[in-house]
Parts: sequence; structure tokens; C-alpha cells
Amino acid sequence: MKIDFFVINLDRSPERLAAIQSEAAALGVDLIRVPAVDGKTVAEADQTALDRPGFLRDHGKRPMPGEYGCYVSHVAALRRIAAGEAEAGVVFEDDVRPLPDLLPVLDSLGEADDWDLVRFAHHRQVKRKTLRQLAHGRELCATYLGPTGSAAAYIVRREAAGRLADAMLPMRLPYDVALERGWATGVRALDIWPDLVAFGVLSKTSLTQESRRYGAMKLPAWRRWPTLLFRAGDLARRIARTARLPRTGA
Repeated sequence: MKIDFFVINLDRSPERLAAIQSEAAALGVDLIRVPAVDGKTVAEADQTALDRPGFLRDHGKRPMPGEYGCYVSHVAALRRIAAGEAEAGVVFEDDVRPLPDLLPVLDSLGEADDWDLVRFAHHRQVKRKTLRQLAHGRELCATYLGPTGSAAAYIVRREAAGRLADAMLPMRLPYDVALERGWATGVRALDIWPDLVAFGVLSKTSLTQESRRYGAMKLPAWRRWPTLLFRAGDLARRIARTARLPRTGA
């Protein structure tokens, strides 16, 4: 399976680009840069990809500028994959470090046509179902609970990338939450565990800072009832989908 590798990177973060390019080159991987949208520079009136009422309803928080920039940058990466010639594309955010067994695990993933999108970076461990074994002790899984967090590294088949990009618009959730909702986007969204990337110091610092700001964006409790109903429905659909998936080599 021919794979193109992309990295999303802000113009103001050349040091991050240099770091991940060096790590990838050591594995024999050439990265294609996708210029990231800096959400802080996009006026609220120009956030045309955002369904603000839908975001407030489904997520229960006010959207942050960085979330918007992240979302449209990833959608742009999906469009690049759909327009390319490779059978699939990997998308990295620029604060991860690819691990040495990345390529052989992805090769084993490509041996079966049982996926469209597979994430291989996570911030939370959840109950999951192993569907088949991959190289180097990795497993292809579906999750019973979630969201598991992170869109920092994933692979998408070219034939699914355009459909996924269309299904992700408009923005009603943070990108990492929306990405794993295969029951809503119509793509076969799965996960690899353990992760194929590591998170560096820059990533941990960013997460800590964002979580402090993020808490302040939460709507009052009386306005979050629609969010609770939405999440309950999503959980039921996630569990039902995972229960239906067959184990093909666990």
C-alpha cells in the first residue's frame, strides 16, 4: 500500500516542523507539509466552516479559536489525501514523534480492507474490542467508550478521505471528537493500540495550557442538557457499532 505522509504545521512553528521532519527522516519517511490555519487570526464572522449554534448544542462549550484552526487544517489535509495518487495518507500534528515500528505496523494494517480511518494516537485508555493482530504486538481495535482524545496521528484511505472531509462539515464538535464518530460520518473508523507515536514536552505543555482555558468555555449547567442527550445517543451508537464488528484474527 502506497502511503503519503502529511504534517500540519503553523508558519510560526518552524522548530516543530524541523523536529518531526528529523524524526520521520530517520524512519525513511518524507513529510508533506500542510500549512495550518492559525485560528487566532480568523475573525468570528469569517469562521464559515463553524456551525456555532450546533457546536454549543452538541459540545456544551464555546469554541476556541485554536479549535477552529485545527479543524479546518485537518479538513484541508483530508482534501490533499483525496486528491493524491497514494492509496492512503497519514496525517501528523507537528508535536508528535513517530515510533520506530510505524511503517511495519501500517504495512500489516494494509493487508486487509476492513478500515477507512485508523487513529494511532490517544490521550485516554478506554474499554475496547480487538479485531485483529498487527505487527510488533499492535492491535486493530474498536472502542466501546469514548471519546478517546487526540487527532495527532491517523491514516485515511484515499477513497474515503473526500467523503470524510464532506461529512465533517460544518464543524459542530472539536476535530478529535468528530473524527472517531464513524457511525455519523459513514467511514469505518478504528484505532491501533498501543500508539505508534509519542507525545513530546511541547505537546504536554500545550495540553495543560489548553485544559485550563478550556474549562472556562463551558456553558452553564442548565444550558448543557442538549449536550448530555447528544452524548448519550453517541455512546449508544458507539457501543452498538463496536458490538457488531467481527473479530478476524484477535
